[in-house]
Amino acid sequence: MTTSTTDTNLATLRHWIAMAEAGFAGDFLEVFTPDYAGHLAGRIDLDLALLKQTELGFGLAFTDTTRTVHELLAFDDRAVMRITTESTHSGEFRGIPPTGRRVRFTALVLYRFRDGRICESWTELDLAGLLQQLTAPEASAA
Repeated sequence: MTTSTTDTNLATLRHWIAMAEAGFAGDFLEVFTPDYAGHLAGRIDLDLALLKQTELGFGLAFTDTTRTVHELLAFDDRAVMRITTESTHSGEFRGIPPTGRRVRFTALVLYRFRDGRICESWTELDLAGLLQQLTAPEASAA
């Protein structure tokens, strides 16, 4: 039995999730094409080098991370993932010093594949909710 393109793309995406779980350890070129183009919430464009820098920087700012993949669907050269991430803010993020707070945010990512690797992605994440969790006054114990 031969492996379908959809199966190959899902395997690549699962490998990417495993790399994320391992702190983004590994060769990004196993998962992404050299000419990768990422689009983050319609405002930030990423090439492969900036994607790697962003992911590694996030790993320094947020530790003790757990990810829950709620949906992982694929068809032809596309896949979509709906995910919730929970982390501890233990390093500076966007100029905000570590708060030690446990934060939770969601994301929806659409991927496009070429030759079994991710060549483009569109990510919508709840950055506003994340920043609110980092900057809101802490509730006082009564």
